Formats: sequence, C-alpha cells, structure tokens
Amino acid sequence: MTHHIKQLDRIAGNTIIQFTNVDPAKLKVDAVVEEQDTNLLLGKAPVIMETVESFSAMVEQMEQQIREIPGSVIVKKSKPKRLIAIVYDVDHTPICEEAWVKEVMQKIFSECYKYKINVIAMPLLGTTYGKLTDETIIQLLQEILLKNRHHNPKKIFIYEKQED
Repeated sequence: MTHHIKQLDRIAGNTIIQFTNVDPAKLKVDAVVEEQDTNLLLGKAPVIMETVESFSAMVEQMEQQIREIPGSVIVKKSKPKRLIAIVYDVDHTPICEEAWVKEVMQKIFSECYKYKINVIAMPLLGTTYGKLTDETIIQLLQEILLKNRHHNPKKIFIYEKQED
C-alpha cells in the first residue's frame, strides 16, 4: 500500500516540512525517527543499525525486554541519533491512538531542543499499521510545530515507508 503525498513543502512555525522518497539512511540528518510498538517488535531492521557485540549480549538484551509505554520516545545515541517512537501497542485496540502520536511528537521536539537537533527524518507516525490518515498526522504535526516555541528542528524530512 503506497500512498504518495504530493503536497509542496510546508512551513509550520519555524520548521520546514519536506516530503521525500529518499531512503532516510541516505539523508543528511541529525536524527532519524523510527516508529515502534510497545514490545519493539514491529517492522524490519532499523534504519540505522545498532551493533550488538555478541549473540549472548543480544539474548540478554531480549530477556531484559521491558514493555515500553505508548507515547514514549527512546533516544539511541548513534550517529545520526535514533529516536524510537512508541506509537503502537499490539495488545490494544486500536493498535494506535492519535493521543500517543501527539505525545510522541511533542517528546521528539523536546529531544530536538535538548540535543540541538536541527534536521530530522521521520515517517508519518501511526499511518503504517494504525488507522490514522496522512492528513490527520500532517495536521497534528503542524499544530504541534506552531505551538513549538523552540527553534529545533529547523527541518523535518517526512520519509515514506520503504517497501520490502
């Protein structure tokens, strides 16, 4: 299911929103947002790979798995930074709530401020597995950016989900 968004770039508050088909790993950004579920199981491999030293370390990591809370953001200090947005809960109906996406966006922008992140790449959160529409998410994004008093991020690339 490919939905192409043919809007022009938008400006919301101090931030330019640009739609792109470029693989997020190839964009020059300070951080990449990836959407995940509470168990961190959804989707394919992350955009930016994390190195796990050994198999035993990986197993240990899996055993220590704590369920994440919808609406939370995990910051991985790789280069570029990875912001893991918890917008899905597979044990919940619906799998995604607009309120979680809103909370996640607000947290992403406060992380941008905290880490002085100017350019981020993010998908349209909640639209891949959730029932939320692109329009809903774009509108939500614009509303939050207009209220966002910080000047970070300066630019957001909205990337499309990479097809398998």
